[in-house]
Amino acid sequence: MKVFIISMRNLILGGIVFVVVLVAGIVLLVKDPLHVSDSYRPGDTSVTTTTANTPVSQPTDAAKPSLNMNISVDGTTAEVSLLTQNFEFVQESSELGQTPVFGKGHAHLYLDGESKGMIYHPEFMLKKLPKGEHEIRVELNYSNHLPYKVEATQKIVVK
Repeated sequence: MKVFIISMRNLILGGIVFVVVLVAGIVLLVKDPLHVSDSYRPGDTSVTTTTANTPVSQPTDAAKPSLNMNISVDGTTAEVSLLTQNFEFVQESSELGQTPVFGKGHAHLYLDGESKGMIYHPEFMLKKLPKGEHEIRVELNYSNHLPYKVEATQKIVVK
């Protein structure tokens, strides 16, 4: 029969290490790593801080962009098609850079209220979606990330 002898010092140090690891784990679980500080919500107004973030005024002869979504779900994959009018998707590394041009830009994608990234093409796929109901929201943005205040939201069910 083996006898384990644990000194009081080792027991206290082990307890302290356990509490520190437990607190760190709880903090990491509670912290939202995909926190989006400024997402467009209907009724919000744009706040500008620098010249680079100044919204582009809509030309008098140009119509405001519009957005619709078609989504087909197959298993845990959703194929999304963005149907836009008066809007052209441009790459982040295009000649536009950070200079916003009315009617051009990219989209921001949100899944269940969490930011999932930027979209530079009108068609994309969401893979490995968990089972259940999900809300997909897409908003159109200028190349400098200011919103057009045009968005589409649709709920899907993954079985």
